[in-house]
Amino acid sequence: MKETLAIENVGWLLPCTGSPRGALTDWQQLGLQGPSDLLIARQSARSGWCLEAIGHKGQYRDADRSIDLAGAGLCAGWIDAHTHVVFAGDRASEFNRRLAGESYAKIAAEGGGILHTMKATRAASVDELTEVAAPRIEQLHRWGAQVVEIKTGYGLNLDSELHLLESIGRLRRQFEGRVRLMATAMPAHAIPPERRDNPQRYIDEVCEEILPAMADSGVVLNFVDMFIEKGYFTVNHASQIARCADQLNLPIKAHIDEFVDLGGVPWAIEHGAVSVEHLLVTSPEHRAQLAQSDTVAVCLPLTSLFLREDYAQMRDMVDQGGVIAVATDCNPGSAMSTNLHLALQLSVLRGGLTPQEAIRAVTRGAAQALGGAQGALGWDGSLDIGGPFIATVFDLNHPDQLFYELGAPPRSVAYDWG
Repeated sequence: MKETLAIENVGWLLPCTGSPRGALTDWQQLGLQGPSDLLIARQSARSGWCLEAIGHKGQYRDADRSIDLAGAGLCAGWIDAHTHVVFAGDRASEFNRRLAGESYAKIAAEGGGILHTMKATRAASVDELTEVAAPRIEQLHRWGAQVVEIKTGYGLNLDSELHLLESIGRLRRQFEGRVRLMATAMPAHAIPPERRDNPQRYIDEVCEEILPAMADSGVVLNFVDMFIEKGYFTVNHASQIARCADQLNLPIKAHIDEFVDLGGVPWAIEHGAVSVEHLLVTSPEHRAQLAQSDTVAVCLPLTSLFLREDYAQMRDMVDQGGVIAVATDCNPGSAMSTNLHLALQLSVLRGGLTPQEAIRAVTRGAAQALGGAQGALGWDGSLDIGGPFIATVFDLNHPDQLFYELGAPPRSVAYDWG
C-alpha cells in the first residue's frame, strides 16, 4: 500500500542536478532552492522512497506522515565510493615508521602493508570482522554517507575472501534502511606470501576459483577491482581478471597510478572500467584521455594526506571535462579515517575543486563510479522528481558553510524516514 511522507520546513535544498561534467562556481548550477517542503512516497515498507514533489510550506499536509526539519538543509545523499572498511587488526606501527622516513613500498616489501592486515584478517571470524567494521560504517554515516562501497582484498585466498564478502552481507542487513552498501571483490589486492614465487598461479586461482565462488556466494556482488601497481599486478594480470569479471557479468574497477604510472588509464578505458582510483601520478596525456572517456576518476585525498604524497590533479581533470568522485579510501594502512567531510575539504583546499564541484564529486560523480542510474547503484546521485529519494540532512544555514569549519564534529543529521 502506498505511503506518503511530507518533509516540512527544509531550509535549503541542494538536489545536485545538472551535468556531472564541467566547471562549477555557483550553487545554482546544482539546483539550489530556498525554503520548501517535499513529498516523498513508497509503495511498501520494503521499497525505497521516491521524490514525488517539491513545493511551498504547508503544501503537503494531507500526507500520511510528516517530519519537520526545522530549517535544516537537505542535499542529495553523499556517497563514499571507495572504502576497505572490513578488516581486522591495525597498522599503527607502520604509520610511525613512515613518519620516520620509511616508504610504503619498503614496509610492504618486508612483509608489512596489505600482507600484515591479511594475517590478522585471516585469523578473524566473520562475526569478528562484522563487529569491527560496523562502527566504521556508523562513523561514515555520521559524516553524511548514505551509500558506502566496500572492497574485500585482505583475505587473499578463497576462504578468507568469502568470509569478507559474508561480513559485507551481514552488514547490509544490519544497516538496511540507513546506509546502502555496495560490494566489490578485490582478491587481486596483493600476492599472498604462499604464492610469492608464482604470482601467475595466484592470478589463475583468482579467476578460476575465488571470483566465481564469490559471485555464486549468495551475497550480491557489484564490482571487481584490482591493484595495478609496481610490485603488485601488471596490466597483463589485470586483463586476465577483467576477462573473468566479464564472464561473471561484473563491471570492473582498478586502483592505478598510486605510486607508478603503468599505463592503467588507457588499459581501463579499453576494458570499459566503470572507474579508476588514486591517480596520484597519472601523466597529463593519460589525464586527457580519461577526461574524454566514460570512466570515472575516483580521487582519494585522505590517502595523499596520510602518506604525505602529492594529490591527484583534480582541477585539471575537471577542466578537461572529466567526471570525478571524491572518497575516503578508509583502510588500515594508507588512510585510516572515516571522515568523508575532511576528504571533501582536502579536495577543495589541496585538489583545487570549488565547493560546488566537491559536492558534485560526492553525489553525481560518486554515483557514476558505482554504475549510476543504469548500473549497479540504480541512481544518478541527484534528487529528481520521480527518482529515488536518497538524501543527507545538514544542520547548516547555507551550503557555503559545508567546508568552512575545519575539524568540527559532523553537522549531518541522521533522519529515519520510516
